[in-house]
Amino acid sequence: MATKRKTYIITANEDVSAADLAENEVSKVLGGAEIADAVSVMQGEEIPSQSTILTNEDFGIVTASLSKKEADQLGKKKGIEYVEEDEEVFTTSILDQDGNPFSNDNDDLVEDDPDAAEEIEYAQSLSELDDLSDEEAAAMAAFAADYEPEDYDEIDFDEEGNAFALSGSEDQDVVDAFSSAGVAKGNVYALLKCVINCVVKEFSDGKASQVSEEQIAAILSKQGLTGPQESVRAIRDYITCGLKIIYARYAWRYSTGSGVLVAVVDTGIVNRHPDLRVYGGVSYVPGVRSWNDDQVHGTHVAGTIAAALNNRGVVGVAPRARLYAVKVLNKNGSGSTSGVINGLAWCYRKGMHVANLSLGSLATTHSTSNYSRAYERAGRLLRRRGILAVAAAGNSGSSSRPYVGNPGRCPSFMAVAAVDCKRKRASFSSFGPQVEIAAPGVNVLSTYPRQGYKRLSGTSMACPHVAGVAALIKRRHPSWHGDRIRVHMWRTARDLGASGRDWATGYGLVNAYRAVR
Repeated sequence: MATKRKTYIITANEDVSAADLAENEVSKVLGGAEIADAVSVMQGEEIPSQSTILTNEDFGIVTASLSKKEADQLGKKKGIEYVEEDEEVFTTSILDQDGNPFSNDNDDLVEDDPDAAEEIEYAQSLSELDDLSDEEAAAMAAFAADYEPEDYDEIDFDEEGNAFALSGSEDQDVVDAFSSAGVAKGNVYALLKCVINCVVKEFSDGKASQVSEEQIAAILSKQGLTGPQESVRAIRDYITCGLKIIYARYAWRYSTGSGVLVAVVDTGIVNRHPDLRVYGGVSYVPGVRSWNDDQVHGTHVAGTIAAALNNRGVVGVAPRARLYAVKVLNKNGSGSTSGVINGLAWCYRKGMHVANLSLGSLATTHSTSNYSRAYERAGRLLRRRGILAVAAAGNSGSSSRPYVGNPGRCPSFMAVAAVDCKRKRASFSSFGPQVEIAAPGVNVLSTYPRQGYKRLSGTSMACPHVAGVAALIKRRHPSWHGDRIRVHMWRTARDLGASGRDWATGYGLVNAYRAVR
């Protein structure tokens, strides 16, 4: 009977190289095998044989096909920190609005920030002391899902020193006003078009020709009003409710994320979408060389981060950030931990500023000491280079296992929960002591293959809102380390529910405006 073998990830001690570990320990256990660099080899279409030992030198990680006995044997060797199974990873978005499933190096710019790192470690030590039972945690999450935050306007001052209120719902205020006067919601846009036509003709002595749709859209856009279409035929940038409740429009007065490098570690990004400009990428899906999105997920995530300000479709949180497609999930939306880590090594080598991981695997506990050592090794080294890795918390909040999954549960990754447009916790959002911040993740409209737009829900949709805000901050403060950006988002978030950090929404709802002003 053939020995059952699985892929395992072996993490070396920090003073041991991946190449030495592969040659001196793993190869001996296997009785000799070819050794290859995973980050280089896995970019190609050729799939290495099952007997090949793959090394990731950047992170000190080795991947090999082993029996359980061989894995246990390696786990006892000196120089090896941890041996774990190569888990399946999948996207963290759920059903769409109709209930259908969807089948430049920055070392010179970044300053070390030991104070921010210390604050992160201190916050993590507090969460380790939190001994809530699963029942208490579930009750708290249910409370957060029912809790309705008080609505309020923040105040800012314009260039002339005049105070004005920030609002997340100017367009709804206008619709409500017309509705109270007896105008049906569906006819408001048509009525506004008529009014604009009349005004233009009045001020041009009646000689003006019919005002074009684009002219009307431009006028309405300046007032923050939405048109009736949310599709590829859209004639201006649609401001989603998610952008409104994090005050992204007001943040653009200070930063649009210009030049910040954001890696979308996902299913890839579709080529030639009119709202997306991709500056490069890579694939770590076995046998797939192109980083083009052959699913839908990565394209949707990319639009929330950086869809362009181009008077059409939607606009992203950081519309001038530079997107890079790091394809680690296949056409079914699934992949492996080792594939994701290869993608993170690429981000490390290329000097990305922010890495968005709207993906994860299932977990079995709230414990803060139970996480993937391989992911954590990668995350820790990304942090040392000043790169902020943002990860989705997961969508198991309504299940019997509502735990935050890997990599979000790892200390070096920033775990993001989801709320709706009323700032209430989404019932599907996973919860636990690892959650750091919340963002809009319910019925989020964003880019969609091939040149379309669609609404999806999930912590996958919340995560890129936070990555986008991180890009805004990075542009505003180019020398800031990823750790400092992370802590700054904690400090400027809008607290939700009970005062302080909680298991459902962390420090609260990310606030782009507060973060960059």
